[in-house]
Amino acid sequence: MLRVTVKRGYSAISPLTRSGARKVTFPKAVPLVKCKTPIRYYSSNPEPSTSSTSTSDNSPFFQYTWGSWLKNDQGEKSRRVTKFSVDGISKLIQDINVIRSATSSTSSASTIERPKQLNDGSYVLSHNLTEALVGPQGKKSAPTIKTIASIHEGKHHRVYKVTLANDKELVLRIPYKLESDHAVTQKIKSEVATLDFLDLKLGLNVPKVVAYGDSKLNSLGAPYILMEYIPGDLLMKQWDPLAADSDETDSNLKSVINTVADFQNKVLSVTFNKFGSLYFKKDVDALQANDVPYDGETDPALKDRWRIGPSVEQSFAKHKELLLVKQINDLNGPWDANKPSELIKAIASVELENLRTRLALADADSANTIEDVSLLNKQIQTFEHLQTISPYLLNDKSKSIMNVEELFKPRLFMPDLDPLNVINNEGKYYFIDFEYSSIKPFIFSSYPNFVTYNGAKVYDLEQDIVGYKEMDEVEQQQYQFMYYKTRNERLWELQLNSNRHDLIAIASPHIKALKGPYIQALELKNEKDYLYVEGSIIQLQSMWEAYVANELCNSTDTQFPISYTAEYLDQHQADLEQYQMEVVSSPFAATGGWIPQDMFTELKNNGIIVEDEAGNYTIETEKVLD
Repeated sequence: MLRVTVKRGYSAISPLTRSGARKVTFPKAVPLVKCKTPIRYYSSNPEPSTSSTSTSDNSPFFQYTWGSWLKNDQGEKSRRVTKFSVDGISKLIQDINVIRSATSSTSSASTIERPKQLNDGSYVLSHNLTEALVGPQGKKSAPTIKTIASIHEGKHHRVYKVTLANDKELVLRIPYKLESDHAVTQKIKSEVATLDFLDLKLGLNVPKVVAYGDSKLNSLGAPYILMEYIPGDLLMKQWDPLAADSDETDSNLKSVINTVADFQNKVLSVTFNKFGSLYFKKDVDALQANDVPYDGETDPALKDRWRIGPSVEQSFAKHKELLLVKQINDLNGPWDANKPSELIKAIASVELENLRTRLALADADSANTIEDVSLLNKQIQTFEHLQTISPYLLNDKSKSIMNVEELFKPRLFMPDLDPLNVINNEGKYYFIDFEYSSIKPFIFSSYPNFVTYNGAKVYDLEQDIVGYKEMDEVEQQQYQFMYYKTRNERLWELQLNSNRHDLIAIASPHIKALKGPYIQALELKNEKDYLYVEGSIIQLQSMWEAYVANELCNSTDTQFPISYTAEYLDQHQADLEQYQMEVVSSPFAATGGWIPQDMFTELKNNGIIVEDEAGNYTIETEKVLD
């Protein structure tokens, strides 16, 4: 029987590799603005205009400055303008103080109440309005805003630090306009509920939410989350993934990995009753509100607080602006716990719905952009294949998968578990980003990005690589990279095994291969990434008979569910090789043409980046080689 175990050095299947890592940098200085209210803004740069017009969309305070794009730079930056009313947040703080006063007169400070809606449409979590978070209470000590500073521009949102007159500090997070209004609303509702759950139910170190607005219908005029500010250093400062082996390296790597793994372990302690995402009870429909999210809750304050609603996994929102809300809602759950394959089918279906919508608009000459119809048809065919194979990928009753029942139970999955999202606050580690969190089978989850490695495994350079000692330095460095990435992933698996041995079957190369098409579909970054999805399906064909015989896949038919012609396979291989060559030969292809701003400015000043008449940029490769 093909037992699913983890063996050192064993890799029967080498999944396709893909790169997409983006180095995170912070701007050296952040411009701030003044407004009509008595709020002062400051900066290490000279201040911009102090007139009331400085709060317009063109104010540097709201503009994206972290990087530039080679194509459609202005369009990309316009989607990342984080305009909000600076007078509105001052009013919000005043309204919060009113809520705080009213709450303290009717209940004790420790009472956990449901989110309270303000007149402007915002919601307040009154149990978090503590002296430690917002300062002492009373008319004379009522919090007002002293300063607001932009402190970080992330992938999905911008972060501002709000300093109150009593020197308490909060974080204001404004999402970019990268998704539909409905998607942003659902995302904020779910993330706030997830933070609330992690705090109140599990007692984990996460920022406490003060208030949030799930749409622009509030005093700020923008969706937002106002939460606790956590000072400290990022855990990423301790992460050196390519450090040479030594006792010190081993200790440092394990320190970072174990911190993240131990947080995950506490989250995994709760199993849920459905697949989807967490919300407050008020934010799901009546049918979903009838079902408790998990069993055994005895705390009256928590018993009726959360529910499981539609999934906010990123695939249901990313590049889906053309789809109607109903089209999304028909596909994004929630799903019964005994139907895990529906999650995979849903991802295939939402991509198909989007691609077919784009194709219909292109055929009718109604598309806002020029579409490659041939490429769209190829993508559609791939996701039809994923839809076809989705019921058969993994067998939730398999006797060959150790603890299969545990692996398929609904558990909370957080896609941004990363040292970049962990703050070391005087020895206490706070986890700060839970966008797109969903409840799914653990067997469907992927490792955190900072330890994930899909390339060929190298466990021992001299034993696994023939002639390694005789290679030149450059060639050795290529294999060293593979070894270090293998080592880091292996350290993660060892800690997972230590924390949850009952879930370690997820480390099997066969499990990784069978869920590969689903994982690749979740990680789409560029138009041609469908090739990785198709490639991961094709790879299963040679092992299908063995997977059926050992009950790993959910099929008793040894015939592969998809019939590929030799011509199709040859064309796919040719397209894949061409795409990989484009990625390798095109600078910044892995980041979608995005370049950190300091690097972009330097390359442009040196004539390496040149602007064309359409406002796009090209790389002068000859100058790069000079």
